[in-house]
Parts: sequence; structure tokens; C-alpha cells
Amino acid sequence: MNCVIEHRNLSIDDLCFHVAVSRPVGRVGRPAPLSRGPVFCLHGFPEGWLGWRPLMRQLPDVACYAPDLRGYPISDYPDSGYDIFTLTDDIRQLMDALDLERPLLLGHDWGGALGWLFAHRFPDRISRLVVVNCTHPRTLVRAVLRFRDLQTLRIPWVPPFQVPWLPEALLTTAAGRKLLELSFTLRAGSRGQMDHDLVREIVQRFARAEDMRGPINYYRAFVRTLLHGRQRTRLDALYQTPIQVPVSLVWGLEDRALSARVAQDSEQDAGCPVEWRPLAGIGHFVDLEAPELLAAELDRLLQQATPSAVAPSRPITVA
Repeated sequence: MNCVIEHRNLSIDDLCFHVAVSRPVGRVGRPAPLSRGPVFCLHGFPEGWLGWRPLMRQLPDVACYAPDLRGYPISDYPDSGYDIFTLTDDIRQLMDALDLERPLLLGHDWGGALGWLFAHRFPDRISRLVVVNCTHPRTLVRAVLRFRDLQTLRIPWVPPFQVPWLPEALLTTAAGRKLLELSFTLRAGSRGQMDHDLVREIVQRFARAEDMRGPINYYRAFVRTLLHGRQRTRLDALYQTPIQVPVSLVWGLEDRALSARVAQDSEQDAGCPVEWRPLAGIGHFVDLEAPELLAAELDRLLQQATPSAVAPSRPITVA
């Protein structure tokens, strides 16, 4: 069975969001009935939806929905709304617009952070959370402040990203885009197979400073949330609600940016059991270098899915 990837443009609060949707195709080229899913995919920095394309092709019988989140090409670039509360509201409204009933929520990197937070806020909206190489945000911040397992030194780009305008201007020069490509390829694991052509395709979407400003604003807004008393109080209150859906944490063990030792502490902040699924020889970008291993993990979990987690089969209009 093969899959086709269709593209939709959805309007949410006067913003346009691009969503890539994969669905199975039968032998005569017509859409086949949905077998499993849905899976709602939250990308990391700076992949956008393209980071999920290899996984979609590995799971041709699964309905996957992969938006470009706020501020990313091809979606809109608003000046504000990059705080975690607005971003998780975006996710909820996108699920509503797509008529998704309790999808499996899959997130990598920044998308993983949003997945953790979404599961705290809206556990009734998803059937399961699967996070790929992203420590629970509260666990990560605590590790950075306490210098646990050198986590403070592993993410040196966070302080420079707080400078206005300059980081996005530099990263969208020819030299900056080469640096972005290296940020992918140098973080590959020893057994992974990084798709360099796909990396270049992802990086080429950042042609202007405006294309990169939204993605960097995620870092700026999160730091502001930690420093702003009222927002920090709201975030701490959110953490007090334990996650009430099954959680799996898939981890490429050769991730040099995020410590596996720190990540395994995520369970105490999630407030629920977290299934640990290590991948030996794989780096940070599991979605790009080992999509077949990630597909195997999802296949295992989807086998356990209840009927209530399956989306209704209905036509999807190509945008």
C-alpha cells in the first residue's frame, strides 16, 4: 500500500495554517479506507512539516496530520502568540478544524515540548502522547539551572536567540543556512541515515529573516514565560495537573543536545508513568535519520489503539 500526501490551508483566528495530510491509496490510485490513526504530528526546530514526510511514507495505512506551526513557512507569521499557551491553543483548534477525535499526539524537539504541555492542559483531547527526543520542559529547565549532566552547556544557542532580530538575520544568510545544515548533519547518530537532500529542502525554506523569526520566537517567548511572574505562576499551576494519558518517550541515545539521563527524569514532572524507548546509535533527529525505527514504535502503539482513537473516514479536499 502507498500513501498520498495532500495539503490543506485552515483558517484559525484569522491566521492561515498549512497542514499536510497523508492517507492510504489503493491499487487503482484512489483513496483507501483509513486503517489506523489518526496521528497528529508536531514538528521541531526548524524542520516544519517536512520532518514528518519520511515517517508518513513508512506508515502508508495511517492517517497522519502534520501542520506547519505558527510562524513557520508555509503558515502565517503573526507578530505575537509564541507563548506556550497560545501555541497549545493553536493545536487544539487545529484538531477541531480537522474533526480529529482523540488522535495519538506525536511531537519531536519543540513539538515534543508542546506535546508535554498539551497533554497537561487537554488530556481529554488525545488518546496517547509520544515524545521523541524532548525532555519534559520542567525537567529540562531544572537540569539547566542545576547544571545536571552538563545540560546547561548542551544548548548554547538559547541565550543568543534572546537577542532581537540578529539571530534570524544571520541564519538566513548563505553562510547561516550552511550552519543550519550542519546543525542537522553533525548531530546525526553513528547508525542513522540522515537524508541530506531533505535537510537542504528544509533549510531552503528560510530564505529571509522573516522566515526564521517565528521559529526563534518560540525560544524567546518561553524564556519570557519563565521570567515573568504571572506567566510563570500559570505554567507552574499547569504542571500540577498530572498527565492522564499513556506516554512514551522515544530517545535517540546519541543526542548531544539533550541528555538521556536528564530525560529519564521526565516521569516525575509528567506525574504519570513514562515508557522509555531508547534507540541505540541514533541522534537527535530521529524523524530524519531513522524514520523506519520511529514507524516501528508507532506501529506497536497503534496496535494497542482503541476504536475511539480512530478518525472518521471522510474525503479530504486538496488545498
